[in-house]
Formats: sequence, structure tokens, C-alpha cells
Amino acid sequence: MSVKPPLWRTPISKQQKFDAKQLVAYMKLFLDDGFVLDTTKASYRDQALSLGTRAETSVLMFLEEHNISSRGSSAVLKHLRCLHRAGALNSKFERHEQLLQTPAIQDPAPGYTQDIFEQIR
Repeated sequence: MSVKPPLWRTPISKQQKFDAKQLVAYMKLFLDDGFVLDTTKASYRDQALSLGTRAETSVLMFLEEHNISSRGSSAVLKHLRCLHRAGALNSKFERHEQLLQTPAIQDPAPGYTQDIFEQIR
């Protein structure tokens, strides 16, 4: 019998990594008042977790407004992609782009990861 490696050492596929990054990018759109993350603070992980929880709640409420009851990350991502193509997220994109120009969003992630989506017109 072989011993399974611990879950945190199990490699994930490129597709899973891409999906996770895309889901996080979508979730950032739902933080309507922006967010500030400072990696030098001891409470950084707690801040990131609370932001994630807040974004998750907003995303699920948005999906419920569109009569979508999915809760799993893959299903939620699939529905967000469909809503994006339908233009239902355009107001979220506009608000997020405005916040990126102000100090309301202070994200330690590299700049090229900040604005990865385009509005559907």
C-alpha cells in the first residue's frame, strides 16, 4: 500500500490554478468599497480571509438574484463566466476600474493581475 502525500504537497493542474486565479479575480469585483491588503502586517492572513468571506457572500447573493443556487467553486465560476459574456457584470467592472484609480484598492498582487477582464459591450 502506498502512502499518499499530504494534500498541501499534491500538485494541482495548470487548469485548476488558472480557474482559482480567475475566480479570485471575479470575487474582487464584488468588493464594492475596495480593499486594502498589507503583507507586512501580522494580521494580513486574517484580512485576506475576511475579504474572501465578504466577497463570497456578495457573489452568492448576486447569483441568487439571477436565480442561480450553485455553491461549488467550479459551478460558480462557470455561471460567472456566462454572466460575464451576457454583460451582467459590466457595472461591477466599471466600479472596480474606478476603485483601481483611487487608494480604495491597495492590492499587493502584481499589476498585471489586477485588471484581467474586459467588459462585454
